[in-house]
Amino acid sequence: MNAQTQTLEGVPLLDFDVACSRLNQWRGHMTENFARSEQAVTETLAALNATDIEIKGTKFPHLVGQRYERLAAILSSGASQTGHRKAALSAIERFRAHDSLRTMLCHGVTKMAIDRAGEWLALMTVTSFKGGGTTTTKLTLQECEARPLLEQIVDERRRVCAALGQVRREIR
Repeated sequence: MNAQTQTLEGVPLLDFDVACSRLNQWRGHMTENFARSEQAVTETLAALNATDIEIKGTKFPHLVGQRYERLAAILSSGASQTGHRKAALSAIERFRAHDSLRTMLCHGVTKMAIDRAGEWLALMTVTSFKGGGTTTTKLTLQECEARPLLEQIVDERRRVCAALGQVRREIR
């Protein structure tokens, strides 16, 4: 059997490697912002542990979601409500709305395609254990959607870090 392929003369070939590089750069920026927020949470828990607010010697949660939950519980306790703590609690709550995206970026596998305009399209898949079985979650994201999402994550991460910095200064 002879296959015939059509030559597309005059049509520029799309550079898959360049698009792949942009996707990986975006994913790296996103992961860095999640990590910076997680670091601020951990530093705040450590600072609270050095005070009477948190019981000294209490084992810190290993998983990041548990750290966010522990900090939220401390910040929302009736005895320790201040303006800075309320602002931090609100910022954390807004940032945590992106937990499923964090999971997808950090633990998912990504397949990529590019469109005729040279923009990437990512299909992210993560498989987890739930209810005695496995669950597969997928997310499809276009480059044009990803740029504003990164800007939103950066803005919300800055709010979390600034608010938790104020909480740490308050307890010193």
